Amino acid sequence: MEFINADGHRILTLEALVRIELTAFRDKDRVRLRDLLDVGLISCTWLRRFPVALAERLQALIDTPEG
Repeated sequence: MEFINADGHRILTLEALVRIELTAFRDKDRVRLRDLLDVGLISCTWLRRFPVALAERLQALIDTPEG
């Protein structure tokens, strides 16, 4: 499921948001993904959720947290 319903609003799931950010992978997307990593909302355990190309991008961010 890509969305959840809350109080009459459709809200993008965190997994869908991370997939979008990994797909676009612009500077601002990488900053957002690093923020999610920094606060612990995503981690290396998420690698298996994505196709290889996207998992490699996430791994690169994990490996270089300072950017």
